[in-house]
Order: sequence, then structure tokens, then C-alpha cells
Amino acid sequence: MARAAKKSSAQKKTAARKTAARKKTTTAKTTANKAPALPKSVTNAESKFKLQEKAVTQAEKKVEQASTKLDRQKKKIETENDKLTKLRTDLAAKRDKAKGKATAAAKRAVETARGRMNTQRLKLQDLRGESKLIRAEIQAAKKVVTRENKKLRTAQRNLTTKMREYERKLAKKAKVAQKKAEQKAKRAARKATGKKTAARKSTAKKKTTAKRATAKKAAKRTPAKKSASKRPAAKKTATRKTAAKKSAARKTPARKAPRKKAAAKKAPAKSS
Repeated sequence: MARAAKKSSAQKKTAARKTAARKKTTTAKTTANKAPALPKSVTNAESKFKLQEKAVTQAEKKVEQASTKLDRQKKKIETENDKLTKLRTDLAAKRDKAKGKATAAAKRAVETARGRMNTQRLKLQDLRGESKLIRAEIQAAKKVVTRENKKLRTAQRNLTTKMREYERKLAKKAKVAQKKAEQKAKRAARKATGKKTAARKSTAKKKTTAKRATAKKAAKRTPAKKSASKRPAAKKTATRKTAAKKSAARKTPARKAPRKKAAAKKAPAKSS
């Protein structure tokens, strides 16, 4: 039982180690596949640009809300204006009645109609004042939108400049890496050519050494025959050379002697 428990614990430990190693490899692969992290300058510019975009959208929403409020206000003003026109017509009719029949009831009806018309007029004035305020709010919101748009443009320019700088740096790094790779390839090619030449030289040396060894073995096997064949040839050539020399020595002095005597005879004759 104790042995079985030990085996199970050891198996669990090995399984845990394997899983940890797999996780490490997977994380390493994911990090290798991921693009290189952007620098802080670029990330900060990007975050500022995004915040500015949000600010612009909020300002535009405020303008839209104010414009919808103004549209509602206009509709209210139109309805209240229609009511006022009705009250004016009603007051005019009651005045005409009061002129025909000057009774207390007619006078009271005229006064009530006048009061309603005045209240409606005041209401309409309030609505028009509110519409003016809404228009001022729209103007202020539009100014905010223009300001935020300017800020957005500056943030966009900053982001583009930072991205260009980062891209230039990446291009420089890529060029350096490419040069290094080319140099490595050249070195590898040189090494390969050097190995090939060394292999050729070694094979040539081996062939030459093998030929010399075979020649030496052949010379050791048949030394007497070769010496015997070479010696008579040397003797024959020596005898031929000596015979030629002897014949030349015999011929030359016989010819030269009479010429000398003739010269000696001619010399005293000239002196006398």
C-alpha cells in the first residue's frame, strides 16, 4: 500500500511538472506571435486621442439635445400662439356683444376674456424667452464642439507623428537585422566554400599519398629487375660517348697542324 501511494504521488508530481512546462511553452509561443509592444509615447498619444474623440462626441450630443429641445419649444410656441389668436377673436366677439348690450354680465365676460388673453400672452413670452436661452445654449455647445475638434486635430497630429517616429525606428531595426542576416549568410557561405575546398584538398592529398604508397610498394616488390634494366642502358650510353670523343680527337689535330706551318712560313718573308 505504501509503495502504491508513493508511485501515485510521484506520478502526480511528474504530471504537474509536464503541465507547467506546457503552459510555459504556450505562453512563450503567444508572446513570440504577438506584435512588439508600442512605446509609452505612442500609447499616451493614442489614449489622449481617444479621450478627445469622446469629448467631441459628448459635445455633439449636447448640441443635438439642445436642438431637439428648441424644436419642442417651437412647437409649444406655435400651439400657444394659436391659443392666443383664438382668445383674441373671443375677446373681440365679447366686446362687440358688450357694445350692443351694455350689461354687467357682458362686461364681466369681456374682462375674463381679457385676463385669459393676457395670461396666454405672458405664457407665450416666457416660452419665447426659453427658446432664446436654448438658442444661446446651442451656440455655446457649438463653440465647445469647435474647440474640442481643434484639440482632436492636435491629438491626431501628435499621434501620427509619434507613429511615424516609431515606424522609422522599426524600419531602422529591420534594416539592421537584415544586414546582420545577410552578413551571417555570407559568413555561412564562406564557411561552406572553405569546408568544400578543405574537403577537396584533403581528398587530393589522400589520393596522392595513396598513389605514392602504391608506388613505394611496387618498388619494394620488384627492385632487382628495375636496377638490372637500368644499368646496361647507362653503360651503353657511356661507351657511345667515349667512342665519339675518341673519334673527334683523332680527326681534329691532323687538320689543324698544316695550317700552323703555313702561317709560320709566310711570316719571315714579310719581314725581309
